[in-house]
Amino acid sequence: MEDIPVEKPEAITFTPFGEPVTPEEVAARLSRNLYAQLSDGSDDTTRDAITRAQIYTGTVLRRLSAPFDLDNRTVREVVLIHTIYELHIALGHEEAGREYRMRARDIILAAWGSFPDSDTPPEKGAAAAVAVPPKRKGGWR
Repeated sequence: MEDIPVEKPEAITFTPFGEPVTPEEVAARLSRNLYAQLSDGSDDTTRDAITRAQIYTGTVLRRLSAPFDLDNRTVREVVLIHTIYELHIALGHEEAGREYRMRARDIILAAWGSFPDSDTPPEKGAAAAVAVPPKRKGGWR
């Protein structure tokens, strides 16, 4: 099958509009000690978490048909909160991280009225009808 030409899809990228979120902005949301622990003392760790948070936020906004604009205070807040979630999860702080994820979800629900929940499969129509044979008089023997 190698002789069949195939077009490879381009990687999906999320390039938001607006001023990029910075590690300093994330650090301002946390105590100095907590930020040092979560970032492992490296702004590169925070930048990686910001990238993951932007990918997550971009996919949610795309599903909601909302623009990905970091100059929008609500979008920026979701990215910042989800960045802190990503930092917590990277260190295994699942319970603390879950609180931030729920906060981001609540903001999305309040702002756009919906949240594309990946845990619930999309509703599907019936794939086929099943015919039930009529019962015999006197029952089955």
